[in-house]
Amino acid sequence: MSMDLQEKIEILQQIGNCVSENGAAENEENVLQNFLPLRDYNKLAEDRVFLITGGRGTGKTELFRILTSCNGLNFIINECDKKRFQNIQNAEFIIGYIASGDGAKQFPSQSICSRWIENKSSMDINVFWTGLVCGVVVRKYHDVPEIMKLMNEYLESELKDILLKSNSQLSKWWELVLEKEETCMTFLDEVDAYFQKCGKHIYITYDELDRICSNYKDLFGFIKGLLNFWYEYNNRFTNIKAKIFLRSDLYNSKALQFVDASKLRAYHLELKWDTISLYRLLVKRIANSGSEVALRYLSEIPQLLKEKSDELGCLPCDSEQALHDFTDKLIGKYMGKTPKKGKSYSWVPNHIQDANGELTPRPFLKCFSFASNEMIKHSDELNDLKEDHLLVPTYLQGALVTVSEDRVKELTSEEYQWLTELIDRLKGKTMLMEKDEFLEYLTPDLWSEEKKDELPGRTKQEIYSVLLALGIIMETSDSRVNVPEIYLYGFGLKRKGGIRRPK
Repeated sequence: MSMDLQEKIEILQQIGNCVSENGAAENEENVLQNFLPLRDYNKLAEDRVFLITGGRGTGKTELFRILTSCNGLNFIINECDKKRFQNIQNAEFIIGYIASGDGAKQFPSQSICSRWIENKSSMDINVFWTGLVCGVVVRKYHDVPEIMKLMNEYLESELKDILLKSNSQLSKWWELVLEKEETCMTFLDEVDAYFQKCGKHIYITYDELDRICSNYKDLFGFIKGLLNFWYEYNNRFTNIKAKIFLRSDLYNSKALQFVDASKLRAYHLELKWDTISLYRLLVKRIANSGSEVALRYLSEIPQLLKEKSDELGCLPCDSEQALHDFTDKLIGKYMGKTPKKGKSYSWVPNHIQDANGELTPRPFLKCFSFASNEMIKHSDELNDLKEDHLLVPTYLQGALVTVSEDRVKELTSEEYQWLTELIDRLKGKTMLMEKDEFLEYLTPDLWSEEKKDELPGRTKQEIYSVLLALGIIMETSDSRVNVPEIYLYGFGLKRKGGIRRPK
């Protein structure tokens, strides 16, 4: 493909736009065009799977949004597997809890939940989730005659009206549900029987559970209660099921102490990304950017693209060789003139993985996005590139620094604000660091009083364990602490031989 300078810039612009400001396909118009169904997503169609975990940026919220607003599993399950799951066409996904957006107004606020949970037992929290499930069903199906009849039979008039109109006002309904817990569960049993009779499958879907209250330690009371509720009732109900999206670090935390992991394995799906899936996502984003020049650039690579789908747009093939050919065409085979600096295909995944070796789409896409935007600023260099190359390797290397800073900024502005004070203490330090020295920076008394409740542990060892679980740090065989590059630069840390920004 012979391209002029403007065509090269146009393709780079589409790569630069492959990830939005917050790293997800938030626009309702392009959510399916930007979405890449992974093979493992087929497990979502299994009724017994009710827990879906993943790290930050693995696509939990994107999956939640597609399930609850884009015809459920229809675009997530491939055509072959749709034949195995007969319930897909009669399935409906309704929101069981969410902390942001218009849907959040149906549920108690974070501050209300934080005050409510004080001195509550595990049984009280179970009643909390029972009430929310009843409220979800009442609001969604109150105009269905058969369910209206069940509401009148099993729910007192006062409770029915509160769940219908004021479900977010916890103080109005919790004691009523506590008093009538048995009849509330009978109501749900009868609703389940009705759905079974009419062949309808309901999935109550939860997201953003890490924001249900402000105190970190109290999160586990709510989460454990929800998992216990559905561990019991996902088997009891035949046509009312759950899909719970939860951060991996919370699920793996010692503070959760749910059921034995082997018992939960059959109910659990862990969202994971590999190098092939990441490149397929990048290709899909570029192919569906609306640029004919970009689409032609990709189409010239054999076996890279499949036939276009009406809803999902252009889909990439599964050929790893085609993805290698894509990076060879975009960057060149190596990150330098010789193989010494590594292959282009593996360089970005190798450098954006966390301490646990986990990969996530957001940093990967941003690495290419930031590098492309920088390349456009230096578009005069495009004329010096051979063949159809569009990216100079040094801009990808420089983008890694920006991606790390961006990743840490996301963490500290949202779920992990307590990290800010730790970062200030570590700034300018050099890795590797002796473990004993690192632990001293984790002493809880070093945090300000208003931040102590947010800490994920009461001791420096507990906080250390959380940092390990999050993949922010790793421990070497000689008991030293290291930080992977995806967090290193954002933490303001140094390491000999680290990446330098391009001039």
